[in-house]
Amino acid sequence: MMYCTLDDLKKQVAEPVLVELTDDEGLGTINTERVGRAIEDATDLINSYAAARYPTPLNPVPGVIRKIAVDIALYNLFSRRGYNEESADKSVVDRYKAALTFLEQLAKGLVSIGVSQPPAEGGAAIHSGGRIFSRDTMRGW
Repeated sequence: MMYCTLDDLKKQVAEPVLVELTDDEGLGTINTERVGRAIEDATDLINSYAAARYPTPLNPVPGVIRKIAVDIALYNLFSRRGYNEESADKSVVDRYKAALTFLEQLAKGLVSIGVSQPPAEGGAAIHSGGRIFSRDTMRGW
């Protein structure tokens, strides 16, 4: 399951930009295979962070995750063309950095993706029979 689509990317940047970023052969069209790879890489990166708190893949895909997938996939496409932080569109770099910051916070449990899911498999869960001792019951000991 991928967290965004080519149509999602087209909503963020103009189609001629996607052609420029993916059309190595000079055909004048978007290379959907290269776009798919950028989206897959973005999805894998998101899963690597989200797996700390949620079972992955996330289904349904929360809106914030879709947005982050678009930002990372676009950054991946710009990067494959040799754009770096100095030459790339500053907004692409800024959105990518913001996405990574969000994912780091997600993995630490500091932000939410707006869904309630059980902890990722292998996570710790604490169950207690209730408190036995308290300050009041231990007073005088």
